[in-house]
Amino acid sequence: MNRFVAAFVFCATTLVSLVLVSGCKPQEDVSRTEVRIGCFPNVTHVQALVARYMARMGENWVRQPDGGWVKAAGKGWFEERMPGHSFVWSTYNAGPSAMEAIFGRSIDVTYVGPSPALNAYGVSQGTEVRVMAGAVNGGAALLVHAGSSMKEGKDFYGKRVATPQLGNTQDVSARAWLRKQGLHLTRNGTGDCRVLPTSNAMQLPLFKQGELDAVWTVEPWVSRLEAEAGAVPLVEDSEVATTVLVGRDAWLKAHPELAAKLIAAHKELTEWVAAHPEEAQRMVADEMKLLTRAKGDEMEKIVRSSWKRLKLTTEVDVPGLRQFVKDAQDAGLLRSRFPDVAGIVYQPDSPR
Repeated sequence: MNRFVAAFVFCATTLVSLVLVSGCKPQEDVSRTEVRIGCFPNVTHVQALVARYMARMGENWVRQPDGGWVKAAGKGWFEERMPGHSFVWSTYNAGPSAMEAIFGRSIDVTYVGPSPALNAYGVSQGTEVRVMAGAVNGGAALLVHAGSSMKEGKDFYGKRVATPQLGNTQDVSARAWLRKQGLHLTRNGTGDCRVLPTSNAMQLPLFKQGELDAVWTVEPWVSRLEAEAGAVPLVEDSEVATTVLVGRDAWLKAHPELAAKLIAAHKELTEWVAAHPEEAQRMVADEMKLLTRAKGDEMEKIVRSSWKRLKLTTEVDVPGLRQFVKDAQDAGLLRSRFPDVAGIVYQPDSPR
């Protein structure tokens, strides 16, 4: 079996196993005041990284009657808006890992890409996960070498295109775009064009060595490929959802008031970030350096470059999610029978 397919099957099998195990769930502790929240050390997880930074630095911002903001000492953004609750952060490098943590009940909510969330929703037959809010759209692009003859779909015949992970958000987007250009693809990377799931960290050196003809990836790797490998964007994936806020269904049911406050705090934080881009960029860069152990001022440059591609949002794009499911099904990455996508959106008052 192709190793990329094997990895994808392993992740799917793991999720199924965790769903089966979670069928014998203990009672949710409604008195628990600790909120366990996940995110990635990625610039597209803006709100999470800013919130982590403020909690770490004992910082808060307060909205004034005139609509302005004042910096104040505090326990953190979420902590100040949900007094009596503590927030414990976990860091993941891939969506499937975050979804495994949701199924394993080791976290309550997480910032994650829509693909892992939808996959988990489908695997659990429409239970277990709910999208609480949107977070970031855009930030992804298809890049080719400077001076490349690859200008349109027909130029991709026989070429090697890297995506971060089989079945992840960028992988599905890449396969959908190539299929629309008339190319025949298979899940195992063969066909008219070879789609090769390759970790972001490996994409950069392989692209520089000429082992890859194109890369479909997400910030900050888009900016790094531009700066360090001279890559040129051919397609800007500016509207697709990149990051959403997802909650564990049992936790949401047990803590509806807290969930409402968390969603409200996330939305207010999104407004603050939009109004303070330079301050937010500094916080994101500082937190990413801490989480990735990066050194020097390169992270600040990468975050600034990445920022122009990010579109902050709190809306859940249901039609976009439906299209994403269709694209994944057409690529053979999701089963044909899939729960109603609208059901993934968290509705506090809807009985389930």
